[in-house]
Amino acid sequence: MRTSARFFLLALVFAAASALACSVPVFRYALEHWPADPFQVLVFHHGPLSDGDQAALREAEKREGARPNVIFRTVDLNDEAPGDLRRLFESQQDARTPWMVARFPSSSGIPVPVASQAFTPGALKVLLDSPVRAEVVKRISSGESAVWLLLESGDKTADDAAEKLLQERLDYLASVMSLPKLDDSDIANGLVSVAEEDLRLDFSLLRIRRDDAAETALVRMLLLSEEGLEELDEPMVFPVFGRGRALYALAGAGIRQEMIESAAAFLVGKCSCQVKEQNPGVDLLMTADWEAAAKASPVLDRELPTLRELVPAQPESSTIEAVADGGSFPAWRAWSLGMGVLVLAGIGFRLLRK
Repeated sequence: MRTSARFFLLALVFAAASALACSVPVFRYALEHWPADPFQVLVFHHGPLSDGDQAALREAEKREGARPNVIFRTVDLNDEAPGDLRRLFESQQDARTPWMVARFPSSSGIPVPVASQAFTPGALKVLLDSPVRAEVVKRISSGESAVWLLLESGDKTADDAAEKLLQERLDYLASVMSLPKLDDSDIANGLVSVAEEDLRLDFSLLRIRRDDAAETALVRMLLLSEEGLEELDEPMVFPVFGRGRALYALAGAGIRQEMIESAAAFLVGKCSCQVKEQNPGVDLLMTADWEAAAKASPVLDRELPTLRELVPAQPESSTIEAVADGGSFPAWRAWSLGMGVLVLAGIGFRLLRK
């Protein structure tokens, strides 16, 4: 049912894209226009934190360039801490201060913490970054369309088979798929900062062991990205694109050619240019300089056209040609149709995650 629902939901997204699409591929639009939602890291303590703990927090908060998408908050339990936060700390099993609780962005709707453990500089470092996440950032920043993470099950035969199927299909899709042709108006309107020849249709794959201590936070984020994944002992695949957004999971028998193709087609297809929350996926905690990655062309340095130049005056009775019958219908109807499809798609994705 999960797989069938995803086919249906992706069809809705494609329908929305056809109604309101710009010519920029989803993976590139996401990189340039969808900021990574912030995780919340709460540090509970009694009295002042040690100098080492304070230094670790300052370094994470004030670093320049590559920064984690987190909001830090220290909670001194010796003071009058807000009741909800005090109850949160008291609900932790075997909690001792200083204690760290890391929560998904509120937009995700995921209530389970990413981390709930004793706070140390080392634990904070593992939470904020890891070798696999650093490699994902490097590859996306270099222009790759998406990095497909294969979360191993621990069964080598099953994991190797999943990797073989995925790699062969990605290689095939890269040879037969093509990127949409960029529209001059989308470039003029600042929807994309690179020239058409600089866009790459390029997928790669990374494997992750579930018991890799350096990837503890990443593994937990992936398994919590959808309800029920923690209970599965099968290999899973997560396409990651934009500013560290995991599209959705393909698990076990769901790792098959048509589902891989559907996900790839969404990523390289025309973007509907709507807000991020109306599209599938969950943001991951990454340490990256996404602004630098997005500014890959001097086109961003030029003066952008004014709104009047971008939207010339049109007669009130202007129409849009209908694709189906060659006739025409009012522009407001096209807008309403597109928005309706997008709303349905957003509702569908939220229902699927419940």
